[in-house]
Amino acid sequence: MDTQEFSRYGHVVRPGPFRRTQAFWVNGHVLHWRKGREKGHLPLSDIAALTIQHNPSGRVCLLTARDGRTCRIAERHWFRWRIGERFGSSELHAATFTSLVSIIRRRMPTNGTTEPGAFSLPMESEAML
Repeated sequence: MDTQEFSRYGHVVRPGPFRRTQAFWVNGHVLHWRKGREKGHLPLSDIAALTIQHNPSGRVCLLTARDGRTCRIAERHWFRWRIGERFGSSELHAATFTSLVSIIRRRMPTNGTTEPGAFSLPMESEAML
């Protein structure tokens, strides 16, 4: 684990009961991620779209890169099942999700420009952040 996963702009989540733990964090103008042992990064300047989906189980941020790749960041964290625990326990990691998505949105350029903070969400979506 990287200590930046638990930094101010870090978000660690297990998006499903049978999924691996994922970690996302922003360092400068680069989004880093870890899924199990796999690691990667995406410059914020390569993000073409940021969409927030509001589901009954929590919010999901969908990032679309200019080359068509997508990155899905979930708010709901599912715990691993252990003997003696109730199966399917989960919680919302709203604070870290909001912090991460907000900093991505503020630092993400729009329309190919490199001006930070130029991207904005519709008002109803901003209120939900």
